[in-house]
Amino acid sequence: MKNLSSKGIRFSGDSIKSCVGFIDLVDSTKNTITMDTLEHIRKYYSKFINSTSEVVKSYSGKVIKNIGDCLLFYFPKTTDFKDMEVFREIIDCGFKILDERYIVNQELSKEHLPPFNYRITIDYGVLDLALVGDYSQIDLFGTTINLCSKINSSSLSVPNEIIIGDNFYRILKSFPTVINNYNFINNGEYKITESNKYSTYNIKRKNILELDNREIGNKKSHSEKQLGSFIENSKNDAKRIILVDDEQDILFTYKFFLENDYDVTSFADPVFALNYIRNISNFKDLLIILDIRMKNLNGFQLHQQIKAIDPTIKVLFVTALDILNEFSTIIPGISEEQIMRKPVDKNEFINTVKKLLK
Repeated sequence: MKNLSSKGIRFSGDSIKSCVGFIDLVDSTKNTITMDTLEHIRKYYSKFINSTSEVVKSYSGKVIKNIGDCLLFYFPKTTDFKDMEVFREIIDCGFKILDERYIVNQELSKEHLPPFNYRITIDYGVLDLALVGDYSQIDLFGTTINLCSKINSSSLSVPNEIIIGDNFYRILKSFPTVINNYNFINNGEYKITESNKYSTYNIKRKNILELDNREIGNKKSHSEKQLGSFIENSKNDAKRIILVDDEQDILFTYKFFLENDYDVTSFADPVFALNYIRNISNFKDLLIILDIRMKNLNGFQLHQQIKAIDPTIKVLFVTALDILNEFSTIIPGISEEQIMRKPVDKNEFINTVKKLLK
């Protein structure tokens, strides 16, 4: 990807309204600092840039530049904010990046490289245009990009989820056939100033069974291949699992074990997990898998808050702490089958989950 050359930058004075997004590679510095060769580092970053860029381009997006371990991109077609299909494609693009992450991570694993985890933020607004290098390349600036970037790097940005700003959300609300196909969960407000706050939202796919026949037909015509993949991954959507652990590698491993049979959502921050759980209306066939030692809110505290929401919610603790024998005295009512010791055995883990979700 081209960088700015010594010829500098020229602001054109022009601006457009469009969707802009950031994809940040989580913990890349921590991951690469342990790599023993420059070749591994190059391969790691190249894989990130190339795999995500290709998806963005396939949905008519344009990657403007990479900023270290972060890609800046935008969607030129969204200048027409009344084109419903264009805005639907942006959401599809975000989920496609997350879906393909598992394939990419399998390839990385074969080369003994750490897995990818992304922070994805998308918003809509005014973008100022500039020409860079030999004045043949476009760059973007302005308040919309600054705000989207800051949300991406803030605690509001949840790894491996799609977070959108209020401006983008307001446009999506004007398209009922788009807005009704997803759950939009209030993700908190970004504090621009003490008196100026900006709402953000987490986009979640709805159960495919909730879509009516007309919507399914529209989805097929829009992307037959993607819907087929979505249905395949939703074979047992009625049974849901929420993973809460502050180690991304563990979340990835557990999700990999379970995602073929369950609808799995993961959180590295227990506070975000708790806010998500509070927005759930039906706790039937739901299992929450918790770590104990976590920042902000430990597993015991989170369990207490969960039970206050609904005491029937099923919970499985997975911990490295050597307190299994004392666990029942710490949390009365927890049976032995609701406690597992890290590292987990894959088959034992899957079988325990099956028993709890019978």
